[in-house]
Amino acid sequence: MADPAHVQMQMQGVGPPQVQGLPPALNFLAGLSEVNIHQHLDILEVAIGWEKNNKYRLCNSQDQQFMYAKEDTDCCVRQMCGPARPFTMNITDNNEQPLIQLYRPFRCQASLCMCCYLQEMDIMSPPGLSVGGVKQLWTPWKPKFEVHDAQNTPLFHILGECCFCCPCTDITFQVVDAQKGHEIGQIIKHWGGCREICGAVNDFKVTFPADLDVMKKTLLLGSTFLIDFNYFERNKNQ
Repeated sequence: MADPAHVQMQMQGVGPPQVQGLPPALNFLAGLSEVNIHQHLDILEVAIGWEKNNKYRLCNSQDQQFMYAKEDTDCCVRQMCGPARPFTMNITDNNEQPLIQLYRPFRCQASLCMCCYLQEMDIMSPPGLSVGGVKQLWTPWKPKFEVHDAQNTPLFHILGECCFCCPCTDITFQVVDAQKGHEIGQIIKHWGGCREICGAVNDFKVTFPADLDVMKKTLLLGSTFLIDFNYFERNKNQ
């Protein structure tokens, strides 16, 4: 994890709009139009093939870390359920202050009747207080997700490509306003080369309007983790 004092210095002087009552890291997110998410490469995990809790750095466009995400899952569940496992993801600032919590229940990923096994995730900020969630919608070909607020009002649709698992290329998911129908951002899964082939780790970029409500940005960040586990996470002990 990056040194908190160093990152705090990096965050100063950027001048994002301040939202009263929000922790500094969420206020920093309020001024961003892009967040890069980098999964931590654990050499020991790769060497022994033992699935460990995933960890991620959340950075601005200059790759300056301002948040850190760590999975909290039982060891046996990780080994037996692989990418389909239920998990809690805790997202903190660089001083380990809790900011966001994600909860994904167990859902089978492979079935002849995929409409009965659609994925979903609850998103909380602060931890314990739901601000909404994301759920998979059934489609015959392209991935599609609905992002909703705490009242289950649809906010965004996330639309994937037909060939969403092609190697050696970036994969783009469009973020579309659920009411107006136009694209407001993207979730891009970057091709990671040897890092991805050998280490099974993934990198994402999430883009949205800089003036988008910070809780809507939080929902889109949380949705990225569900997309990661649903399509790009590999079981390292197989």
